[in-house]
Order: sequence, then structure tokens, then C-alpha cells
Amino acid sequence: MKTVKLLLVIMMFGTNFSVWSQQEGNVQGLWFYEQLAHRDAAYEIELQNINGQDELDYWVDQSNFERHLGKANFPAYLAYMKGKKEAYKSHLQKCNDGCSFSSLYLAKAREYLSLSDSEFLGGYNTDNVAQHIPRKRKLK
Repeated sequence: MKTVKLLLVIMMFGTNFSVWSQQEGNVQGLWFYEQLAHRDAAYEIELQNINGQDELDYWVDQSNFERHLGKANFPAYLAYMKGKKEAYKSHLQKCNDGCSFSSLYLAKAREYLSLSDSEFLGGYNTDNVAQHIPRKRKLK
């Protein structure tokens, strides 16, 4: 009888340890996606120095990445979007009135921060930014 109790106790601790280690690995994996979001946000700030078509291509690729991540691993997607929101919020708080952003950058920042147009566009100058938006072809 003592042997059975001892085996039950060992089995309980063994399964609890494996569940704990899986949760720990999951948290570390989510941390990776938060750090990736911060790195991507830093890169997106630098996009102001490239031409409009390259920036548009980047944002299309970025949207595809986010959509596929959300389908493949939803907890990772949530961690990634949380990291993007934190990075954008901290950058825009540091930025003074001298910052100018492209309209694409501002649109994505508004999405990440979940703000209305009036709350977000209060002090940002977008007048000197040129943007190329390709026209859709009409089907005949």
C-alpha cells in the first residue's frame, strides 16, 4: 500500500512539473514575439527615408505576416500586437512636434494603438510626404 501511495505522489509531481515546464516555454516563446514587435516598430520608424513604393510594399508584407501569424499561432499574434502597441506608444510619446510621418505609418500606428483619428492625428504633420497608391484595374 505504501508503494502505491509513493508511486501516486511521484506521478502527480511528475505531471505537474511537465505542465509547468510547458507553460514556461510558452511564456518564453511569447516574449520572442514581443521583442520581434519592438524590433519591427524600430525599423518602421526608419521607413521614412525610403520611397513611397518601397514603403507600401513593406506594409503589404507586414499585413500578410500579421494575418498569417494570427492564423498559425493566435497567442503569439496577441503578444506581437501587444509589443507593437507598446513600441508605437512609447515612440509617439517621445516624439515632439518636429516629427513627420507618412500617411501609411500613421494609419498603421492608429491601428496598433486603437485610437480614433481625432485623438491620434492631433499634432503630426503629414503635408510633406508623397505617397504612391496604385490604381486598381477595371475588369472588362
